[in-house]
Amino acid sequence: MLSIQNTIANTDPFFLLRFFHHTVLIEEGTTLASIFLAIEPWKALLAAYLDRDVGAYIDEVRKPSGPTTGNIEWIGIDRRSSVYRAYKRQDMEEGEDFSTYFNRERFPTDEFDIESSCDASGFIKGDKERWSISGDVHEIKNLPVILYSKQTLMTSSKDGLLKKNVSGVKSSKHSCFVYGDTSFSFSEVMEAIFISGLFFYAPRDAASSLDELKASLAGLEEELTEVPETESVDNGIDKEPTIVVAEGAFDSATAHMETEAEEWQSIKKLCQREGELPIRIGGIKIAELPEQYS
Repeated sequence: MLSIQNTIANTDPFFLLRFFHHTVLIEEGTTLASIFLAIEPWKALLAAYLDRDVGAYIDEVRKPSGPTTGNIEWIGIDRRSSVYRAYKRQDMEEGEDFSTYFNRERFPTDEFDIESSCDASGFIKGDKERWSISGDVHEIKNLPVILYSKQTLMTSSKDGLLKKNVSGVKSSKHSCFVYGDTSFSFSEVMEAIFISGLFFYAPRDAASSLDELKASLAGLEEELTEVPETESVDNGIDKEPTIVVAEGAFDSATAHMETEAEEWQSIKKLCQREGELPIRIGGIKIAELPEQYS
């Protein structure tokens, strides 16, 4: 990539687009910072595609940083798919809070929720947990990035979609899963790093969120010290956990939706002022397959 920067980047700003769907291989020892520096000539192109301030992340990793305080040893990018029974609730009532809604009884349907994603997470040798990398980029910029060559398909044990006695099917307490080979395109790697992994639009947003999280945790710890401990009885029966939605938990999502709505309204007004054809913003009738194909 560095050689390509010196010969092509200035003459062909869209060079990278041709390789968005090509398979990526990452050399052993390649760090997150080295990936950032390799894509620098195309930071504007990638920022537009990813809706992230790629240039700000590159500038941030160039800054000197002190010793890391975390235990993460590498950044892993993997592909995971899941198939779970789809449940539904009655529509949210006017004035109903999120905690009440999410704890309302759910009813199983005849369909399944099928999801697939490529994620970038932090890993520690000997630890099966995956850790977020969306905090301080200085903590992770010098970690090696590894693409996992196996993908996972996971489903609930109680749904019985995967039989434990079939060769190759693995199981844990609540899940069954199978492994298979996979590879990653350049666009998938970029999305995994910037959208799934780093998550925030820019390092400053990550720092602000981290400060808010620390303040929230401090407040929660203070509340917990005021509540007397009660003994819990484990009768061996799995119960659905009670969901408590913290005040303001959806504020950032709401603010993002409001910003997007304002942006579209400004585009609509601009088009009207320029005398172009009107833009329809609102409800539409969705195109659907004929009944015999659905």
